[in-house]
Amino acid sequence: MTALPQPTADNARQRADMDEFGYCIIAEAMSPEQTARVRDRLIEQKTAEEQLDKSRVLDDSKQLVRFLVNKGQEFLDLLRPGPAREMATHVLGEVYQLSSFNGHIAHPGGETRFHTDQFWMPPPVRAGEATPLKPGSVTRGGNRGHHVVGEPDAKRKWIAPAFTCNCMWTLDDFTAENGATIVVPGSHRFGRQPDHALDEGANWVPAVCPAGSVIIFESRTWHSTGANRSNSTRIGLTVNFCAPQMRQQENLLLGTSPEVLEAADDDLLALLGFKAWEGYGGTEGSAGFVQRGEYGLGKMRPQ
Repeated sequence: MTALPQPTADNARQRADMDEFGYCIIAEAMSPEQTARVRDRLIEQKTAEEQLDKSRVLDDSKQLVRFLVNKGQEFLDLLRPGPAREMATHVLGEVYQLSSFNGHIAHPGGETRFHTDQFWMPPPVRAGEATPLKPGSVTRGGNRGHHVVGEPDAKRKWIAPAFTCNCMWTLDDFTAENGATIVVPGSHRFGRQPDHALDEGANWVPAVCPAGSVIIFESRTWHSTGANRSNSTRIGLTVNFCAPQMRQQENLLLGTSPEVLEAADDDLLALLGFKAWEGYGGTEGSAGFVQRGEYGLGKMRPQ
């Protein structure tokens, strides 16, 4: 195994790290000035939402500021084509959509929650095998452990490809002390989900990098928010892209504000899900962009 991924601006090195380890780190994705602007806007939004009791703190002490597409041009600018989008294309192919965009705040004392972003994928089977898990029977809490596919050390011949790609934009320095995202390098090829009872001793490493970087990991890679042992918060933004076949985590078709849509270019509209793909997502068979208020034909009778 070569050296683990480090922050780099070399696109070839980024692709090689993603292929071998399941993650890479893009250096200097934001200038210090842009990083500060985005961080200030997030803190301002978080404070306002807390005043309205609209903030969400999870039981692992991680706080989310959700649906950032509605909450400032500073966030929308991060969705523009660039190195992070190039890596999403490398993982997912030419067509993909935005699944979710959230502020991600790790408070002191936070705990780890081992998972992948593809917990919902039923394990693939070979011809003649029974299906161990039906797609509609997957649950977020019940299907993350080794028991779904058998013994924890079993080697599966067939594994699913990656269907999502997660980009963590770092608004603070990410350190081992303050809860940097932790990953298990190479786990994207394990073919199973991590289990807290069994995988505490897996090769977990922190993705250490300065503010203004982007940590990108594909959806099969084992990861978690790190335990924050410092006295301050650690702040990032998670941009999750998904394959066009998938349902998005956030209902961007319904929830994106009219003001954002009015100013959106075709690239952003396609990311949000307003462009039909291969017969999916259209109305009355439309193959291009769809709009709110555009309905299929109703009940009719001939003249």
